[in-house]
Amino acid sequence: MPHCDPKNMRIVFMGTANFSLKSLVAMQEAGFNIVAVYTQSPKPSGRNYKIKKSAVQDFGENKMSQTPIHTPKSLRNPEQLELFRSLKPDLAIVSSYGLIIPQSILDVPTHGFINIHASILPRWRGAAPIQAALLAGDQETGVSIMKMDAGIDTGDVMAIQSLAITPETNHGELSEKLAILGAKMILETLCNLEKNLMNAQPQPEFGVTYAAKISKESCRINWSNSAENILRQIRAFSPLPAAWSEIEGLRIKILDAAALENHEKKSAGTLLENGCVCCGIGQLKLLTIQPEGKNEMKAEDFMRGHRHFVGKSFV
Repeated sequence: MPHCDPKNMRIVFMGTANFSLKSLVAMQEAGFNIVAVYTQSPKPSGRNYKIKKSAVQDFGENKMSQTPIHTPKSLRNPEQLELFRSLKPDLAIVSSYGLIIPQSILDVPTHGFINIHASILPRWRGAAPIQAALLAGDQETGVSIMKMDAGIDTGDVMAIQSLAITPETNHGELSEKLAILGAKMILETLCNLEKNLMNAQPQPEFGVTYAAKISKESCRINWSNSAENILRQIRAFSPLPAAWSEIEGLRIKILDAAALENHEKKSAGTLLENGCVCCGIGQLKLLTIQPEGKNEMKAEDFMRGHRHFVGKSFV
């Protein structure tokens, strides 16, 4: 392998989710030569479907004005391959980018592609590893720095560090901690790049799990599940996109709750006077919610103004 001096290398950064921003900021502040930033194109967001740029694009345009920002909808065409080749990259860093990178582009950088992945590989390969770990009730997760290949997070691993998950941890908090860890790890990896590339290890063949992409329906609560499992779902999707349910036609996002034993002989989904909801096993005490079209609020404040919902069922 040719000798590589990371500070003099031409690096392309590819990321979209908020998780990836801290790594980009850390690399820029450390003085790495980032010759281009790739991020997904702006998408409609929020109640008014306002077009919103990714955090990576915002940072790139405001803090890296001399660096080109590319927002292709796909990398699977000859024009994108030629554009990427024209950058003459020595290395590409990928973190929660969200687009499939074809082999023709993976082959371009001299030292390949490195991925910052938010799990302890091979557990939770795929699109939503942080949410998957919370949904499964895992007690730890972490960050893996991986050499990319054409598979789904199947490349050789250069570094792994773990992080504990407490019963109170939600997605927003865990993502922030993992983003900070990932930024630290990618700097450590780049500062000793040649050794780390040479010492990368294949992933174990056992323990492979996959984290599917999150859909709106996967955030919908099924009240026939246990209170414990529903609480995992709430924490896995809080604060965004948020677990949700409907009562009397009103959609409500549930951002925080507590699992309790069930002493009521009511059907699953029934809202009780104390702000609890009956589940298949146990009850869920609503703590923080966001009714459709409103700001988030304490559930007890919502209950004071909606006593007519008591005895009705979430669906």
